[in-house]
Amino acid sequence: MKKVVAIGISSGIIAVLWTIGSFSLGLSTVAGFLAWSSFFAAGGGQKGVKKALIANLSGICWGFLTLQLSNLLSPHLGEVTGITIGNGLGSAGICIQSKLHLVAFIPASFIGWSAFIASGMNFSITVISMTIGSLLGYTSEKLTNIILNILTQNNNLDKIEIDEVA
Repeated sequence: MKKVVAIGISSGIIAVLWTIGSFSLGLSTVAGFLAWSSFFAAGGGQKGVKKALIANLSGICWGFLTLQLSNLLSPHLGEVTGITIGNGLGSAGICIQSKLHLVAFIPASFIGWSAFIASGMNFSITVISMTIGSLLGYTSEKLTNIILNILTQNNNLDKIEIDEVA
């Protein structure tokens, strides 16, 4: 129970700070939260940052390529057909790239692509927001451990006082 409380406190604090900061700086709040989620889905820690963020960034690139391809095809085939073909090729590309260890985390690649779309297809804003979001995940993990240590120490102090009184 203490760990859930610690996670809740750290996540709440960082979510408030991220929301204020992202709005103030014109970043994508959603992309940051998606990267934060990717970090935890990748297992957390420094390895989670690397695994999730690299795949997120590849997904942003696939989203950008899909947008460019759709823009090229749409005048000739119609908007829906152009987007459909672009999305099909982008999805296939994400799955095929998973043969490469560095970008093997398929869900995070799709999350990066989704974040690109949610960010109004703004490449630089999405990259910045997702990079920060991944670091927010790492920070929330560290803050959770600090809070958990504090809660555990306070609980031990309570037990000592009770034991001394008894």
